[in-house]
Formats: sequence, C-alpha cells, structure tokens
Amino acid sequence: MARLQPTPSLARRLTRSHARARRRSPYLQGVAVATLLPVVLLLARVRVRGREHLPGSGGFVLAPNHPSVLDGVFAALAVLPRRISFMGMAELWRRPLPAWVMSRIGAFPVVRGTWDADAFTTAATVLRRGRVLVMFPEGGVSPPGGYKPARAGIGHLAHTTGAVVVPVHLDGPRRLYRPWTWPRVTVTVGPPITVEEDPDPSRERSLETARRILTAVAALDPGVAEHRAG
Repeated sequence: MARLQPTPSLARRLTRSHARARRRSPYLQGVAVATLLPVVLLLARVRVRGREHLPGSGGFVLAPNHPSVLDGVFAALAVLPRRISFMGMAELWRRPLPAWVMSRIGAFPVVRGTWDADAFTTAATVLRRGRVLVMFPEGGVSPPGGYKPARAGIGHLAHTTGAVVVPVHLDGPRRLYRPWTWPRVTVTVGPPITVEEDPDPSRERSLETARRILTAVAALDPGVAEHRAG
C-alpha cells in the first residue's frame, strides 16, 4: 500500500484534528447517533448483549470485529450514552468539509501503510482522559465469514497505556448491504481483558496480545456459542 503524501494543507488539517481529539469530546457525535439510530432500528433488529461487562467509568479500548463499513455505528450503540473516539484513514481529511465532520464525530486520522506515531499518541491521550476508544484488531474490513489477521497496533496500545480492552463481536451488519431484508444484528460484549503495562513492548509481544484479543472477539460469535451450548 502506497503511503499517503500529505500536502501542506492536508498536513495542517491532520495536525488540527489530532489536537482537537486530544483536547475535546466529539460533540457532534450525539447528534449523529440520534439521527442515525432511528434509521438503523428501522432497517435492522438490533440486540446488544453483555453490556454488564462494560467498565462503569474511565478509559478503555472497545475491540470489535469488522464485518462491514457500518460497524462504527454499532460500536457507538454498544456503549451509549458514552461517546467513542476512533481512527479514520487520513485520506478522508483531504477535503475541508469531510475533515471538519470527521473530527467532530469522534474520528482522528491515521496514515495507513506506516507506523503513525501521531495516531498512537492521540489514541493514548484519549484513553488517559477517560474516554472510550474503538479500535478494530483486524485493522480493516474482514472477508465474508472470516477474519483478517490481527494487527500489532491494538496490542501495542494496550501495553503502553495499560488500558482495559473489551472484546465485542458484531454479527449481522453485513446483511444490511441487502435492502429490505430487516436482518438481525447482534452486538455481544465480552469480559474485559487486562494486559501488563509495558512502555516499550516488542512487536512480537504486541502481536501476541493482539491475537489474544481477536481470539476473544471470535469466541463471542453467537453461532459458535449456540453450537457449544447445544
């Protein structure tokens, strides 16, 4: 994947977005969720299970699988009334209006194809300020019926911040690609995962932890759980 080469104007937008995410809560997210939630509930039968596993306060990482481009909506739904912060590909900041919107609904940019130190600094700051960070262990949308390999980033962040990681399994969002089917979408929240804080974890250790997190996510698959119960 070719690395994004920011122009001076794009670089300024990225810098401003990181500064905003580190200082402020995403005020426009509440409006976006209030607008989208009735639409989502009209299009799908949504069930959230395991909310008792969510920490009552403080910052933590919410780690869902990534079956569709709609997953951020269901991640936000799982932690209501709290707001979420999340990474978005830096290409979305190329134009001023999308950049303005993304920064105010809780997103901050990450340059793909490289280890983006600014993105990880922002993510760590969000957690230390007691907010919820959504981070997909796979790093991108997974193939139908499966998972991409875990990426080391979520493990690195968990170790360097000492933040609790809450695995979440999303079952059904991809079915919304087929209109007029009114599919069932199940959001299953699992028990929190704690890792040892380490200011400078090796890549191997970070990757091992990321794989552990993704394994915990996959174990929440409702189909797997029902099969085991049977």
